[in-house]
Order: sequence, then C-alpha cells, then structure tokens
Amino acid sequence: MSQTGVERTLGILLAKVDGIEKAIALAEQQRRDERAIMHRRLDEMVSEVGDLRAEVGAMKSDVKDSKAITDEVKQWKQRGIGALFVSGIAGTALGGAAVGFVVYWWEAILRVLRTA
Repeated sequence: MSQTGVERTLGILLAKVDGIEKAIALAEQQRRDERAIMHRRLDEMVSEVGDLRAEVGAMKSDVKDSKAITDEVKQWKQRGIGALFVSGIAGTALGGAAVGFVVYWWEAILRVLRTA
C-alpha cells in the first residue's frame, strides 16, 4: 500500500473514530438529560405527596368535627323517637280514658239529653 493509501485509510479511520466519539458524547448528554428529567419528576412527586399529606391532615380534622356533629344529631333523633313514643302512649291512654268515660256514662248522658 502506498503512502497516500495509508494516509487516506488513516483519515477514514480518524473520521470514524471522531463520529463514534460524537455519538458517545450525544448518548451521554441524552442520558444526563433523561436523568435530570427523571429527578425533576421525582421532585414534583415528592412535592405532591407532601401536599396530599397536608390535605389529608386537614380532612381528618374536618371528619373528626363532622363525626361529633353526626353523633349529636343521632342523639337528637333518638330523643325525638323516645318523645314520640311517650306521646303516643299518653295519647292512647287519654283516648282510652275518654272512650271508657263515654261508654260508662253513655246511658246517663242519653237520659239527660232526653229530659232536656
């Protein structure tokens, strides 16, 4: 092989090595960029988890307050049902007493009405 052939082959080899170096550098830059994106996304997720924790903490206190109110309303309902029961029993007793009175005194009432 002649001197120019060797130089030409050497030039081709150097160009290929240079291309390989550029490809490696580009791949490393892409890897760094992807890694930076991954870290940024991870930081965003950590921030969102922190925000969610704060919201859950606030919701827990709201639920605690709501539970206290719900328990109080349940107590009112139970008292109301009890009051209705007692009122029903009292009404039934009064009605029964009125019917008993009328039945017992019916004859006397009719006699008074006929003589009047």
